[in-house]
Amino acid sequence: MKMPPLAHEVLDGQSLALLRRWIESLPGPPVLSPPMISPRGGHYSQPLEVALSAAEPGASIRYTLDGSAPNKSDALYRKPIKLTEPTVLRAKVFKPGFTKSITVQEVFVVGE
Repeated sequence: MKMPPLAHEVLDGQSLALLRRWIESLPGPPVLSPPMISPRGGHYSQPLEVALSAAEPGASIRYTLDGSAPNKSDALYRKPIKLTEPTVLRAKVFKPGFTKSITVQEVFVVGE
């Protein structure tokens, strides 16, 4: 007899909150939360616009459309990004006095 599959795509909110409190208690500059990408990646039959947002006021978002990890010299997000072809969008948040966020990624398959 096998064990039933566990919910591996469901996040445990209490565990995440505990981990966040622990990380925030560590010495050093605070770590920025990763940016939000909306809509989520997926298959789209028509071109679409993708919005990025950061939780930290005054932070800047840098992004790439070729799958490479963004750094401070990459494109600065200012307005929704129009996607017309398959794209790997990656983004990261930066702000002086803070540790940069982790990189987030979504894959968009457009027009196929």
